[in-house]
Amino acid sequence: MAVSVLILAAALDTAVEKRSGDSAQSLLREESPDVFLAKATLQQYLSRIVRRDWDGVKRLTHPKARLAPWAPRNDELKTFEFKEARSAGPGAVFIELAEDVYHRDAQEMSTGDPAVYLLFKSRGAWLVGDRKSGARLRNLSNDSVRAAYPGWVDHQALAQARRSDRLPTKHR
Repeated sequence: MAVSVLILAAALDTAVEKRSGDSAQSLLREESPDVFLAKATLQQYLSRIVRRDWDGVKRLTHPKARLAPWAPRNDELKTFEFKEARSAGPGAVFIELAEDVYHRDAQEMSTGDPAVYLLFKSRGAWLVGDRKSGARLRNLSNDSVRAAYPGWVDHQALAQARRSDRLPTKHR
């Protein structure tokens, strides 16, 4: 009896260690504040598209963007799922999604369509700048953002990024 209690206690202890190890791994994968805020902005943007709140969508669209989800279309976004996100440099974030889209002409749904959105920090907020349909995050480079979107990030965001790069980290 005592042996079985010890075996059970050891098994429970191992399970607790595994869970704490998993939480340590999740801390290592924690996203930066910029990525978190960009994802929150994209969540609002896409939710407003689904609800057809075009004024809200326009407020979350970068002024230089050529996006116009409010224009009449054959395809209608129904749901979306965040897949992956990463910084694309100071003031820019890539976010990959899987989208479920209703195609009116064919009267059918496509599910899990990949798309990558690019958000920029502009006017003190994150704004949606571009959508790359069919793209995957792993196929996009940070250099492509700097080359294709010069001047989309405001100077304040760039200056803040430079300052944070120069500041030494303090250890407690």
